[in-house]
Amino acid sequence: MPMNRFMIFVTLMYPLFSQAQVAELKWELDYTIFLKMSDDADYAYDIRELFHVTDAKNTNFTSDYVFYPVNPGADYADEVKSEGSEEKSYKTLWSALHAKLGGGWVHFVNCIAYALETRTLDLKEPILVRPKTDWKPDPITDTWKHTRKWNYYIPVSQKNAVKEYRLRARGDQLGDLENLPPGYIDLFLSTSDAKYHKLMENDQLNKMAKIDLIKVMLGANYLGEEQINYISNAVLNAVKGYTASKLPSVIIFDDFDAAAAMSLDAGGYKLESVVFRLSEGLSESEMEERKAEILRIINTINAYNQAAFQKKLGSYYSN
Repeated sequence: MPMNRFMIFVTLMYPLFSQAQVAELKWELDYTIFLKMSDDADYAYDIRELFHVTDAKNTNFTSDYVFYPVNPGADYADEVKSEGSEEKSYKTLWSALHAKLGGGWVHFVNCIAYALETRTLDLKEPILVRPKTDWKPDPITDTWKHTRKWNYYIPVSQKNAVKEYRLRARGDQLGDLENLPPGYIDLFLSTSDAKYHKLMENDQLNKMAKIDLIKVMLGANYLGEEQINYISNAVLNAVKGYTASKLPSVIIFDDFDAAAAMSLDAGGYKLESVVFRLSEGLSESEMEERKAEILRIINTINAYNQAAFQKKLGSYYSN
């Protein structure tokens, strides 16, 4: 039997992960990761489709935030539920989400993406439709020029969204879009309206959510209070609807030959479990060293992201 048909793996479950959702995590040599949940549900991942961290050991970060695509976790959902539902008026989508969800920028983008992927947030909801009008400002403003052909407050069509992205890029006004992974941007820019419709037909919700996340970020500055309230409430409902039976995210750490089941908690990224792919075998001490290093890196990233967010909190995210 060829070598790549044998299963060679080690599964590590650590007691420091409270209320662990993952019962078993296995990595096969044929690029498949198997995840078994505590409710006996089984899932298979193709590692080529997962998010890869290729330079985890480099903590000299060049972007404002370090972004991993991670779903909210059960503990975080419980904390959000317990915060109450006091309604206020906010100037920006980001300040509204921060008021409802807490956390920082990575909570904003990951929770929006989760709401989009679960279809809790619908960008074609009637409240997001722009009213038809022949009015034009005098003098003409950049905002009017950018949005006059949009049918929604968010640039829903790929044609309009890509055009807006390129205008922002030429004007050096991408803002936090620059903190998203290049793969997200490449997918967004290479997807026409026809290709997006194909993704929808094939129920490729993960790819659609990546694209739609960029659309939300492009349209965030053009939203009114009603639209902000709708989007922030939709995201809040998505997070509140998360339970321990939901599937955690799996991230590949190439530097460590490791796959990690991760979730989002109030402090940032949380490690649920780790599996190491073995080519020649690892000792228990070597696995413990790798585990400790991954945890150290995640803690460093969480601290870095929080510091960057606090720095911006008084200006960009102010309410």
